Amino acid sequence: MSSSRLCKVGFLWNELLESFDFGRKHPIRIGRFKMLRNFIEENGFLDQSNVQVINPQPLSEELLEKTHSEDYLAKVRMISETGVGDIDIDTPGFKNIYFHSRIASGASITGIHSVMSGDVDHFISPTGGFHHATFESGGGFCIFNDVAASVITLKQCGLKRILIADFDVHHGNGTQTYFYDDPGVMQISFHEDPEWMYPHDGFIKDIGAGAGCGYNINMHFPMDSCDSVYHYAFDELVPPLIKMYKPEFIIFIPGFDAHYKDRLAHLNITTDMIRYVTKSIHEAAHTHCNGKMGVLTGGGYTNASLKWGFGTVMSVLTGHTYEPPVQEPPFDDDEETWNQVRQNVMKVKELVFPELGI
Repeated sequence: MSSSRLCKVGFLWNELLESFDFGRKHPIRIGRFKMLRNFIEENGFLDQSNVQVINPQPLSEELLEKTHSEDYLAKVRMISETGVGDIDIDTPGFKNIYFHSRIASGASITGIHSVMSGDVDHFISPTGGFHHATFESGGGFCIFNDVAASVITLKQCGLKRILIADFDVHHGNGTQTYFYDDPGVMQISFHEDPEWMYPHDGFIKDIGAGAGCGYNINMHFPMDSCDSVYHYAFDELVPPLIKMYKPEFIIFIPGFDAHYKDRLAHLNITTDMIRYVTKSIHEAAHTHCNGKMGVLTGGGYTNASLKWGFGTVMSVLTGHTYEPPVQEPPFDDDEETWNQVRQNVMKVKELVFPELGI
């Protein structure tokens, strides 16, 4: 399949994605997903012949039981029924949280089935990317791990090599625990230095275990890193890793919260970098996966930059023109940042590339 033709893109949407209530002061607020839906409509994406709206279905109980422990599911159900209790200190509980989490994570699985059935080439969800949830717990605004559930679903479809390309500014600590020793899943994570960024996990030395050694790649960046060092690290690491692995499906989290305007992080990338990364991942999907890829929104906690990033990714996937405002980050990459990033890239290469024969 050539990426030069217009790709069929499925956008996951249902008003029920707004069936949550973390509270008025929480970074994830009611209206977030409707805002993205309205934004792409206003910018003409939903008028394109190659874009279709897909209605998300709730995550099945059977898949939930493969993704999370019985005790944890019982805890979420109890909070859902009573409205009492929290998932974690940063993830408040509320009535009907169980249903909301099933539909929010189910959007990713609905998208997976749409791609695997051939209805669309790619899907993009305004939600998903709940990579902090583990088998036995939630946290980091994540209740059910849709990334892990997506991998389980793809394995049930017979796929042997699945790439998780996770550029969220926060490391996907939960997803890492599911597949740490599994060579059938390559996880590439670009995130802010865990020394000062939640979840304080995702160190370069954590490269996988057993048969999965080398397939878990963590590249972290110092505070105030900008496009130049990010571009350098991406080119040095990601293309050779993907070329070696030849994935059959790519799950992509673009990293909207790495943008310089984001309220909860300290990196300084622009939508130019988001476009560059997205174009590269999109081309890789067509080169290796017959186009099979899904995009999960993940983080992004400033409305303007979240919309700009989402529109940029939609533009790359659909071929419909969208240009965000001119970006003006507050810093440039200085010598200290360059030295640290070069050292980190070298460490990743020294640890991972020999394990993979690169």
